[in-house]
Amino acid sequence: MAEAQQEVAAAAKGYWSSPSSPSSMSPTPSPPPAAAVHGGGGRAEESTIAAAATPAARSLAAGDNGMQVSGHGEHAGLSSGRRRGRPKGSRRRQILANLGQYIAVHPRALAMASGKDMQFHIVAEVQNEDINGNTEPTDSESLYLSDVNILQLEAISFLEYAATLNENKCNLPECSALLEALEHCIYDPVVVSILLKSFRVILQLATEQTLVSFKSLDVITGVLKAACQQAKELQNFICFPSDDVISSGYGSKIENIEMSSSGKRTEYAIICIELALSLFKEYVTISSYGRILILHNPDCIECLFNLFQEKNFRKHVLEQIFALFRLPPSSKQDHAAKLQLCSKYLENFTRANEKEKVNSELLVDLLVNMREIIMMDRMYYQNLFRDGGCFLYIVSLLNGTFNEATGEQLVLNVLETLTLLLEGNDASKASFRMLVGVGYQTLQSLLLDFYKWLPSPSERLLHALLSMLNEDVVILVLNILQKSSTSLQHYGLVVLQQLLKQSIANRTSCFRAGLLSYLLDWFSVEERDDTVGQIADLIQIIGAHSISGKDIRKIFALLRCGKIVAKKKHSSLLLTCLSHMLKEKGPEAFFEFDGHDSGIEIKSPFQWPYNRGLSFSCWLRVENFPENGMMGLFSFFTEDGKGCSAVLSKSALVYEVMVVFLLIQNSNF
Repeated sequence: MAEAQQEVAAAAKGYWSSPSSPSSMSPTPSPPPAAAVHGGGGRAEESTIAAAATPAARSLAAGDNGMQVSGHGEHAGLSSGRRRGRPKGSRRRQILANLGQYIAVHPRALAMASGKDMQFHIVAEVQNEDINGNTEPTDSESLYLSDVNILQLEAISFLEYAATLNENKCNLPECSALLEALEHCIYDPVVVSILLKSFRVILQLATEQTLVSFKSLDVITGVLKAACQQAKELQNFICFPSDDVISSGYGSKIENIEMSSSGKRTEYAIICIELALSLFKEYVTISSYGRILILHNPDCIECLFNLFQEKNFRKHVLEQIFALFRLPPSSKQDHAAKLQLCSKYLENFTRANEKEKVNSELLVDLLVNMREIIMMDRMYYQNLFRDGGCFLYIVSLLNGTFNEATGEQLVLNVLETLTLLLEGNDASKASFRMLVGVGYQTLQSLLLDFYKWLPSPSERLLHALLSMLNEDVVILVLNILQKSSTSLQHYGLVVLQQLLKQSIANRTSCFRAGLLSYLLDWFSVEERDDTVGQIADLIQIIGAHSISGKDIRKIFALLRCGKIVAKKKHSSLLLTCLSHMLKEKGPEAFFEFDGHDSGIEIKSPFQWPYNRGLSFSCWLRVENFPENGMMGLFSFFTEDGKGCSAVLSKSALVYEVMVVFLLIQNSNF
C-alpha cells in the first residue's frame, strides 16, 4: 500500500514539475490539507500523501454543485500558476495512465452523504492480477473499520482538474485515464458514480476539447456500458436480495458487508444509472453531432435498448430513442443506421414475449411508442419497419399466453399498430398478405385461438378490425362476429349493413373478398331468426350489386336443402333476396378512383380537337372531398398546351380552356 501511495505521489509531483522548466520557477502553492481521516493512525500517512499528490481541491466531495464551484474557483485563481511546467507527450500519458490504474486497483468505496461533505467507507478489496501483480493480502476486518483511502478520490480529482485547465487544449490523456478507471471499476456503483460526475464536470468546464476527446475515445459507449452493468446488478439485487457475495467479471469478489441491505444496493445502482443517463443527455444536447454519432454506433444503440428494459428508466431512455428516430436521414448511411435502429426496436418484442416471463405491460408500451414513431413520418417509417420484418414480430405477439386483464388490451394494440402500418401503403399490404395469407387467415386463426379461453370478443375489437379498411379483413370480421355474443352479432351486422349501403366501393370490396359466399354459409347454419333476417339483408345488398354463378348455384342448393325447407321463413327470405336482386337497377360498369394517380387514360392516338366530337357519359359519386385542393374530372391537352380541363370542389365546378395564340408580324426588308 505504501509503495502504491509513493508511486502516485511521485507521479503527481512529476506531472507538475518538468525538467524543461526553469529552475527558478516557483513551485505551485500548496493545496489545503486533506480531510481528516478516521479509523487509525495508519491512515494519516495516506491523507498527507493524498494532499501532496493532488493540487486540486476535492471537488467531488460535495457532489455536482461542489464539483462545479470548486472547478470554477481553481480555474480563476490557480490556472496561471499551475500551468507552468506541465509535461507533454508520452511522459504525460504515462503519468495519467498510472493514476488511472491506481484508481482501478484501489479498494472500492461507498459514498454516503453527510451534510455538506461525504464520508467514504471501504467495503471490499479488489484483487486484479492483470493490473497489479504484486497485490498484498489485506486484513479485511481492518479495511471495513477504516475510512476509504482518500488517495483514490484525490487521483480522480487530480485528473478532473488537469482536464479542465484553460490552457489545456487537449484533455484526451486525462479522459483516457478516467475511462480506463471506469472500465475497471464498472462493478462498483459508487466509484462509477464518482467518475461519471467527474466526466460531467469536465464536459461542462472544458466543452470544446472534451467533445473531441469523447469522440476519439468513445467515452459515451463506456458510460452506457457502465449503466447497463449496474442495471444488470440491479436485477440481481431484486432476484437475490439475500446474497452476501457478488462475483465481478474479473474473478474478484465484493463481500457485501456495508451494503448488506438490498435497499442500499438498489439505491446506489439507481443513482449510478441516473448519472450515466444525465451525462448522456448533456452530451447529445451540447454536441451538434452527438446524436448522429450515437445513431451510427451499434454498441450505444444496444446499451440504450438494454436500459429500456428497466421500468424506472424507460421513459428517459425512450426520449433519447425518439430523438434518434427524429433525425432526418441525409445519406444512405443514415438510412442504414435507422433501419438497424428499427430492427433493434423490434427485437424488444421478442425479449418481452419470452414464454417464461411475458411482460404484457412492456409489449403494450412498445406498440404504443411504435405508433408514435410511425406518425413522425408515416410513409417512411411504414417502409422502414416493413423492411425490418415488423409484421412477423407483431403477429407473433398473439401466439402467447396472457391473462384476462391485459390480454384484450394487447390484442387491440396489435390491431391498431397493424392498421397504421398498412394505411395507404400498397407495398405493406402486399407484404402483410404474403405473411398471413389472403383474407388474413393466420391472423384469423390466432385471434380465434386467443378468444377460446378469454371472454367473447368485445365491441372494441370489432371497431379495431373495421378500422383497418381493408377488404382482406372482411371475412375476419364475420368470423369474429359468428363467435361473439348475440348482442354483439346484431350490432356488428347493423354496422356492416350501413357500410355497404353508403358506398359502392365498399360493396365492390366486400364482393371481391367473398363476403356473399360466407354469408350464405352462415345463413345455412344459423338458428336464431333475428340473426337470419340480418344476414338475409346483407345477402340481398351484395347480390344486387354483383353475384357470381357459384353463389347463384349455392342459393338454389339451399332452397333444395331439407333443413332450410323445413323452416319456411328461411326459404321465403332467400326467395325475397333473389327477387330484389333481379329488380335492382344500377350501373353496368363501375370505376373506383382513390385520388392518387388514378383515372381513365385514352391511349389510342387521335387528333385534338376531334372534328367528329367526343362524348363520355357517367354518374359521379364523391365519397369525400380532399382537405386541400380540388378533384380533377377530366383533362384534355395537346403537347403545345391547347385543350380543356375540369376540376370539382365542394361548392363549384371549374371548367378551364387553354388556347394558344400565334402572333405573326410582317417585316419589310
